[in-house]
Amino acid sequence: MTPALVPTLVQLNRPLPPLTYLAPEGLPAWVRVRVKVRNSAAVGLAMGPDPGTPAVKLRPIEAVLDPFPLPPPALRELLAFAARYYGCLEAHLLPLALPQALLPRWETEDDGQRLAFFRDSGRWASLVELGEAWHRDPSILPTLLHRQDLRGAGFTEVHLTGRPHPPRVTPAQAKVLLTLEEAGGALMEPDLLAAAAVGPSVLATLEKRGLVERMKRMDLLGQRREAGRDRVVALSAEQRTALEGVVLGAFGVHLLQGVTGSGKTEVYLALAERVLAAGMRVLWLVPEIGLTPRLLDRLEARFPGRVAVGHAGLNAGEKHGDVVRLLGNGADLFVGVRNAVLAPLREIGLVVVDEEHEGSYKSEEHPRIHARDLAVKRAQLEGCPVVLGSATPSLESWHAAQTGRYKLLRLRERPAGVTLPKVEIVDLRDAFRAARRKVILAPTLMQALTENLARGEQSLLLLNRRGYENFWMCRACGKALGCPHCAISLTYHRGDFRLRCHLCGFETVPPEACPECGADHLRGVGEGTEQVEEHLAGCFPGARILRLDRDTTRRRGSLEAGLLAAEQGQVDLLVGTQMLAKGHTFPRLTLVGVLNADQGLKVADFRASERTFQLLTQVAGRAGRADLPGRVILQTYSPDHPAITFALAQDFEGFAASELPFREGLGYPPFTALSLYRAEADTPREAREALEAFRQRLSVPGLRVLGPLEAPVPRVRDRWRMHLLLKGGRGALGEVLRRSPLPPAGPLSLDRDPMQFG
Repeated sequence: MTPALVPTLVQLNRPLPPLTYLAPEGLPAWVRVRVKVRNSAAVGLAMGPDPGTPAVKLRPIEAVLDPFPLPPPALRELLAFAARYYGCLEAHLLPLALPQALLPRWETEDDGQRLAFFRDSGRWASLVELGEAWHRDPSILPTLLHRQDLRGAGFTEVHLTGRPHPPRVTPAQAKVLLTLEEAGGALMEPDLLAAAAVGPSVLATLEKRGLVERMKRMDLLGQRREAGRDRVVALSAEQRTALEGVVLGAFGVHLLQGVTGSGKTEVYLALAERVLAAGMRVLWLVPEIGLTPRLLDRLEARFPGRVAVGHAGLNAGEKHGDVVRLLGNGADLFVGVRNAVLAPLREIGLVVVDEEHEGSYKSEEHPRIHARDLAVKRAQLEGCPVVLGSATPSLESWHAAQTGRYKLLRLRERPAGVTLPKVEIVDLRDAFRAARRKVILAPTLMQALTENLARGEQSLLLLNRRGYENFWMCRACGKALGCPHCAISLTYHRGDFRLRCHLCGFETVPPEACPECGADHLRGVGEGTEQVEEHLAGCFPGARILRLDRDTTRRRGSLEAGLLAAEQGQVDLLVGTQMLAKGHTFPRLTLVGVLNADQGLKVADFRASERTFQLLTQVAGRAGRADLPGRVILQTYSPDHPAITFALAQDFEGFAASELPFREGLGYPPFTALSLYRAEADTPREAREALEAFRQRLSVPGLRVLGPLEAPVPRVRDRWRMHLLLKGGRGALGEVLRRSPLPPAGPLSLDRDPMQFG
């Protein structure tokens, strides 16, 4: 009997509202289905019966892909919460948790019955019960997520098919079949070949005859590491106090604020050890891929064979293996970047968010989630503690700790024998007057670099701007060479001899004359990391120089290789952007120079001072982290700015006390919440009209509405951009979203709790 078909809502990972299809009656929510959309195939997410069936002829779904919901129950709750909060669909978020290529095998057997039998007979309730049992114990369906496609990462496993043996098989084939029978019907291919003493061609013949089948048993081969020696560190009194301050087995948010190099990682490791010993799992978030290699070495040494990792640098096979390993409870500790907050990890006993202040935890593309905030919600759903760690916490987290919503844990000192670096300021205005021209390296910094090289110690120079020159300008007419598609100037890259847009990627060969007036007075203005590298090579010809920025780390593994070379002392001078400021440890690095410390203060953003203070404090913390004393030199045109002076004193509490009243007076976070509505259109008028029409519909009390206003960068990729900023409580902003949801394909988009306004 064919199961009845009923109207069912299906969400798609496309800019479309939920669509209605005919699907088998009883099909549970949260299973993926294959459907046709405008004559093209798509993977959708079934969300249950449609209560208001449209009066049109409905298409049936083409196939049900999952026998039961694959995301664990707590993760499904988190996805539903995130969809409501950020104004998107669960189907937009699900690919961040499960890759689309992850397809269960309907041929998998449960108590002798294949899952396809339950599907074909419409026994969805039985499949749901089986799924709940599988989430409690994945070993009941050991081959559910294996692959017959032999490409990709993983181990090849050989199974007997159960077909009767033909009357004639060769001795080698008989040996394989007998070995498999003695092993219970399945063996890893290398083990089988060794035990039967045969070659791969014998297996290929048996597979053609239908006697065996080969499948991929997915595992994270690309991220496996040799377990080194575990470095046992005796915790200080402060670290032990912080460790005991985290209550395991219950939800609680803990802010671990410690000076750079104070040993926050040791506290995380000690907590993870306790959690794993109790049979629970750990979710560990880091902001950047560059932080994972060294951390993975530590984790693999402490917990060999129990660690998995996920980040954007993995290939498709590795990501697929990641998820399969987690769904099979094959990893007890998962470390990853932003999207790892949605990893399908079960029975979580601890969530760690390292460098919680980092802006990279916030996605700037749809769906615009914030991993730090979702980590807190996930810990609440899992009933476990979450630890947010940073030397320079976000003011939102610091305020929450000061008001008692978060528990504050402090590490005020570095380990015995390791002191904070000496920080000094160089006023670039004085350097300009002395040299009568702009200088890249002031005399104080040049002398310090020379002395450091003579001692055989490392130095790091930070300039948060890549390229050779910031822009080219005509000295005759004053026009700067801009991007034809974006409202920004083009950056000169001397190595490629290109003027390049850092927003849309447009590039062109530098012209010989000004396109506006025809004069040949084009000159470059400003300097980037490429020019600094060239300048250093001229000043220190024998020095080993390494530049690390987005231009030099495009190839997979190049950032990790560069950091490893620096850690091993193979580099004398490091030059780079802010990617060098985050959590790295270079034992022989004793000098840090920041070439333009006030560069970030010139941005139209209420967080500009906070970001500058965080960057300067974090990069200063790279100096003197071993047994050598450190020195930090900040070159600046604004030596009296609070972000500079508090960074000079390494005084986070002083900076927070100075900055928070300013935020409160202007009604910015953490005292209010923000929702930024963006409009993009072919003309400025169309973008403004779309926002004005939306503003007319706002009727929620307690809101302050700013705009529509032109975006700080008003045109990107030939699209004009306008902003509408809403200030208010989270409840009021959520009510706006409920009353006035945005159509998925409309001209407006929502950025809840925005971090960037450009």
